[in-house]
Amino acid sequence: MSKRQYTRAEVKELLGALERQCREASKLAQLAEHEASKHSFGAYRDFRDKVGEFQALVILIEQRLRNLVDNRSDDLRDQFERLDTVMLALLVRASMRFFFVLSANPILPMGAREIFVAELRSLHDANEKLHRPGYIGKLGPELERELETASLILEEIIDKAPSLLNFRG
Repeated sequence: MSKRQYTRAEVKELLGALERQCREASKLAQLAEHEASKHSFGAYRDFRDKVGEFQALVILIEQRLRNLVDNRSDDLRDQFERLDTVMLALLVRASMRFFFVLSANPILPMGAREIFVAELRSLHDANEKLHRPGYIGKLGPELERELETASLILEEIIDKAPSLLNFRG
C-alpha cells in the first residue's frame, strides 16, 4: 500500500492555517499575562489550547512535507520552520511572563497543579527543539536565556507550593 501524496496547494493551505493559529496565540498570550495578575488561569489555558492546536497542525504539515508530490519543498519547509520558530519563541516568552507574574503572588489559583505539570513538559520540549539541527542558532541566545529563566521561575513557584506536585496519588 503506497502512502498518500500531497500537493503544494494542500500544504500551503495548512501553512495558512498555521499562520492564523500563530496570530491568535499571540493575542491570547498577551491576554494571559494580563489575567495572571488577577489570579486567573483561564486566559493562559486558552493560550495553551491554541498552542496545542498549532502543534497538531505542525504534525500534519510535517507529514505532508514528507509526502509531497512535488520534490520542490524548500520554500514550503522554510515557511513552516519560520512559523514553528515564531511559535516556539512566543511560547517561551509567554510562559516566562506568566510565571513571573505568578511568582509574585503568595497564593496560587485553583488549577495551578495541572498547569505546572503541563508547563514542565512544555518547557522541556521547547528546550529539546531548540537543540535540533534545524533550529540551532535561529532563535538566538536571548531566547535560550528566556527559556532558562522561565524554567527557574517555574521551579521557584513550585518550591513555594510543593504540595502542588504530589505525585503519590
